[in-house]
Amino acid sequence: MKKTNQSLILLVLMAMIFFSCTTKKEAQIADHVFTNGKIYTVNDSSPWAEAVAVKANKIIFVGTAQEAKSYIGKTTEVTDLGGKMLMPGFVESHIHPTVAWVTEGADLQTDDKKEMFQRLIKWADENPQSPVVRGFGWRYSIFPKEGPDKKTLDSLFPDKPVFLIAIDGHGAWVNSKVFEMTGVDKNTPDPMPGFSTYQRYPETGEPTGFLVEIPAFIGILGKLIPTDLNAVKQGMETYMQKFSEAGITTAFDAGILGIAQHEGYDLYQQLEKEGKLSLRIFGSYYYNKPDEDPFAPFLELNSKYQSELVKASILKINVDGGDAQYTAAMLHPYAGKKDFKGELLMKKERLNEIVKEANDKGIPTFAHIIGDAGVRAYLDAVEYARKKNPEAKTRHTASHIVFMDNADIPRFKQLNVSGQMSAQWATPDPSILVMSADRLGLDFIKANYMKMGSLVRSGANVGLGTDWFAAGYYSTYKPLEAIYVAMTRSMVQGKGLMDQLLPVSEVITLEQALHASTMGSAYILNMEKQIGSIEKGKLADFVVLDKNLFEIPVTEIKNTQVLLTVMNGKVQHQKEL
Repeated sequence: MKKTNQSLILLVLMAMIFFSCTTKKEAQIADHVFTNGKIYTVNDSSPWAEAVAVKANKIIFVGTAQEAKSYIGKTTEVTDLGGKMLMPGFVESHIHPTVAWVTEGADLQTDDKKEMFQRLIKWADENPQSPVVRGFGWRYSIFPKEGPDKKTLDSLFPDKPVFLIAIDGHGAWVNSKVFEMTGVDKNTPDPMPGFSTYQRYPETGEPTGFLVEIPAFIGILGKLIPTDLNAVKQGMETYMQKFSEAGITTAFDAGILGIAQHEGYDLYQQLEKEGKLSLRIFGSYYYNKPDEDPFAPFLELNSKYQSELVKASILKINVDGGDAQYTAAMLHPYAGKKDFKGELLMKKERLNEIVKEANDKGIPTFAHIIGDAGVRAYLDAVEYARKKNPEAKTRHTASHIVFMDNADIPRFKQLNVSGQMSAQWATPDPSILVMSADRLGLDFIKANYMKMGSLVRSGANVGLGTDWFAAGYYSTYKPLEAIYVAMTRSMVQGKGLMDQLLPVSEVITLEQALHASTMGSAYILNMEKQIGSIEKGKLADFVVLDKNLFEIPVTEIKNTQVLLTVMNGKVQHQKEL
């Protein structure tokens, strides 16, 4: 009996060892192995590798091609990269996918007014069924300081409404028919006096046709084109594919516009359920009404939308507007405006209060800021919050930060505030060297426009995000184009007014630009432990490029093609490798 029990125990132990070894071996077998590549990991401890193994949606191995062989089984799909560059998927830290429908209509991105009107007329002729003549991308630099005027549009389209959205998404240009149909006239109050307004003729008070900032035009557009969620969803689907083709695997939606915010999240989750969501989406509660409470609606979205690929996670705050509309808050007066420096969207005390409460509650904030006074006010608010609660580790991000005073740059690292920049804006184009120079002075622009290099060298965390569809001159969602501009401060397309935008010292290196496009942006989303680099245990988000960015002239980076995009372990875009 004793020997029988010993034999049984021995058999059980042998079986356990056998199944343990088998299970361990099966766990090592990858679903997919990418090998014989030049893999840039964005991992400082081991920046280069030859192979990556993926099981389900996780990376289970990063190393040499020889070592990777032990992860290959009968069912493993093996991709020979043939020396091509593989790197982490791009993390887009500022974009607006739900408003893809806003870009519908004629492409107005030109400096030639005659050509712009020809494009608009052609679109109207080709789309007679459209109730509104639509267009996107007109540039402030081709108009006087007062902005565009409805009279020109009235002469072209006297009987049909015309609605044209500006290149930065912060203004619109309409004709008289629009005002007639929506009931806006000289007696209609501005939506947000001093910030979002109907530009008016001084002598009569009548609207000129230039609508300043989103609150002034989004309601009017909604009356002309009732929101069709199917149309919004279609626009999102179309651009999801384009984003994947550009190598984007994670994106932060910095503001759902034109539809209710919960509707935008519902559409994201519909796409997720249908298997059509090719990006990992982090979303915001977009807050731009200072008198309202931001926390109850944020927490409602935050609790409701937490699926695998869609998470409402950040409080977006508008601190100021833009220099084109004289709504960026500056430390020095606008040119020709005496003592006018622009204004914060809310009083400093209110900003302090909101940032402090968010900091205490562990709610990360993400602030739209263009002017240097806006940057200072936001940093002051974070400093106030951190002093009141030094134990809180809440993350805060200053977005755009086109103008920063040198004294404020070290404060980003000191306060653990990330800087999110739209690098592709920093080009020597008329939007900056004519329009912005007109508002702020050419010498000021040449010395102060987008101090990205200084911020990166200060040790602060920096993330790149295009803010598509919004732009200063050229609208793009392509990270490689933004990286090219970050490294050169030169035009992506066309000829600039100079070879490089000054100060040239504000360029950054390829390594710095790639970090900002991956790990830097992942940090902003509190996801640096899950995405942003090629490391064992992280989510399988990566891209394969047709050229090694480290082996080609900088001028070729903007034209480099993404051959493969993998998000969450699944192929979202593929060309022949």
